[in-house]
Amino acid sequence: MERKDELRKMLIELQYEIVGKIAQEMGKKLEEDPRMSSLSPMDVGDLSHLDQDEDVDYALLNRHVERLREVEDALGRLEGGTYGICEDCGATIKLERLKVLPFTTCCVRCQERREQTGQGSKLKQMKLGKDFEL
Repeated sequence: MERKDELRKMLIELQYEIVGKIAQEMGKKLEEDPRMSSLSPMDVGDLSHLDQDEDVDYALLNRHVERLREVEDALGRLEGGTYGICEDCGATIKLERLKVLPFTTCCVRCQERREQTGQGSKLKQMKLGKDFEL
């Protein structure tokens, strides 16, 4: 029970951290967006630059939202009794791995096998900057 409580606390803290990042990014963007001010005349070049910035901001926000979903899924697995159990082999995922990747669903061995067979991991895809379906 101690392990479950520690993991729940870790996941909830991570959830709050991610929600805070999302709120901060959205608030910052609204404050900085000159289109929100009627005092700021903008030409086509300005709008094009803003669109490019928004694409970058959207990608970052997309990553935060995906991470939040993964944490919420992990909390659901924790309540369902399957969190920390490898979905491929059924082995217990080591606590050290869960602390580093709290939303992981596989042990190290099965994750390596997935990557070798081309399935890859969401974390690896995120590092490569690939988007996920929302």
